[in-house]
Amino acid sequence: MARTPKVVEDRREQILDAAMRVFAQKGFTRATNKDIAREAGITPGLIYYYFESKEAVLRTVIEQRSPLQLMGSVSEEMLAMPPQLFLRFIITRILSIVESEQFIGMVRVLLPEVMHDMHNADSQIVQTAQGAFQRIGIFLSKYLEAKIASGELRQFNVQHMAQLLISSLIGFVLRRQILRDPTVLTLTHEQIADVITDAVINGIGQH
Repeated sequence: MARTPKVVEDRREQILDAAMRVFAQKGFTRATNKDIAREAGITPGLIYYYFESKEAVLRTVIEQRSPLQLMGSVSEEMLAMPPQLFLRFIITRILSIVESEQFIGMVRVLLPEVMHDMHNADSQIVQTAQGAFQRIGIFLSKYLEAKIASGELRQFNVQHMAQLLISSLIGFVLRRQILRDPTVLTLTHEQIADVITDAVINGIGQH
């Protein structure tokens, strides 16, 4: 029986869901495609029809289940929003993705692996994480550059500001989800977005 596009997409989603659960349980290094197949309720060989390797599964998880997915779905109308409204929107959406139960469960387990392999240039998990942050930084930089060109923001170093935005978000997520810091646990995503946006706009607003 031929696999229709819908069947293929559903199976891929099933595998990605299973991979996130397995990575959250075993980590990336210890997890195997057999583990993922067992969790997905399929034969191990079937995974290779959809993904060439475990590394390819991880890359797709990051591509489709992280803020990278959001970067690719932002419309021209959203990009035309005033900076204050857009930053609030994008920060709130990013937090809703990275603080979802499934994603944060995986991050809690993978983070020690990333730290352990940080100086290993061949580490797939480190390369994948670094690549994701770099692409998010490029997206934010291009948005800020466009707003400077339109006169909505004054001139500033967009690369530095993009990194500041990313670091602020990471800081909040780590304190909430890893350290369980009660100081920030009570904040809603909207409140965090307001705090970061107001700090940024006060610093890089119009002349």
